[in-house]
Amino acid sequence: MHIRKIEFTDVDHLLYLYNLSIKNNELLYKPLTKDQFMLKFMTSTKSYEIKTFISLSNQKQVGLISGVVVANKNKAYITFVFVDPNHRRKSIGTKLLNRFENYVKINHPSVKEIDIVFFNPIQFEWYIPKTNHHDHPNAPGVDQSSGAATFFSKLGYQTYAKQNSYYRYITHYELSVEMHKIIDTLKNQEITITFYDRHKHHGFEALFTNLNNPYWQNEITKAISTHQPVLIAEQNGLVIGFTGPLSVQKSLRGYFAGIGVHDRYRGYGIGKVLFACLCLELKKLGAHYMSLFTGENNLARKIYEKEDFIIVRSWLNMRKDIK
Repeated sequence: MHIRKIEFTDVDHLLYLYNLSIKNNELLYKPLTKDQFMLKFMTSTKSYEIKTFISLSNQKQVGLISGVVVANKNKAYITFVFVDPNHRRKSIGTKLLNRFENYVKINHPSVKEIDIVFFNPIQFEWYIPKTNHHDHPNAPGVDQSSGAATFFSKLGYQTYAKQNSYYRYITHYELSVEMHKIIDTLKNQEITITFYDRHKHHGFEALFTNLNNPYWQNEITKAISTHQPVLIAEQNGLVIGFTGPLSVQKSLRGYFAGIGVHDRYRGYGIGKVLFACLCLELKKLGAHYMSLFTGENNLARKIYEKEDFIIVRSWLNMRKDIK
């Protein structure tokens, strides 16, 4: 067996193996085109370096490992490990993993650990089980129900968090009686749920300072600059909560970035109402379903479960100390 860097001539066969595994229900992921394969496994950028190694047996590609190094943040991620089913139980996956780990140790000594988590800039769309090819844009870790979880665990990767993927079909969604009552109660406190209007509303900067979530701030700032609708909770023009931006993807999935409420206004049900109104407005825009993920211990899961979202997959965030 021989391990080396991936080359252009390897792509066709590796892509065939990858898509065959999806066809045989070994992977949840959506099939890739050749261009998509090369983008995810061979195309580094100024922000991150992609490093992919393959295993050869009798000059035939039988395995692959790919990972990402974000040097300016001293972070490294495992993206994907795969071995041809006809060549498993020969320690090929272990040797590939060791090769990537050694590459990181030697070439990026400031990186002290390798993660398998949703912060990886390379993401894979996957099909939600028992649906008509409804998809979700990223897999936030190692599929808990897969053999990969056992594989990484045996090789020193420890689970430090669990993420759950939630799903609901929303074509018939309506606000519940309880939501209407909360909305009326909030109105009595001069708090309303509406769409953001830069001419009427202010306070987004203060809200995001309070929430301390750069991802949310980036998503909403970008949405506002491109005139995408954003739902807010406001009190006399002051933005005290948000959700959105509202958009429907080609798959008819209603987009979801997150919900945030200023800590001074929590406990009034604002987050619940924002999410319920998001579901309703996305349905009006033509979305057929919504999917999202959140941490096992994140209290926001109660909001999603209250709206009959169900867990369709669980994922493990794993990490190995390579110091």
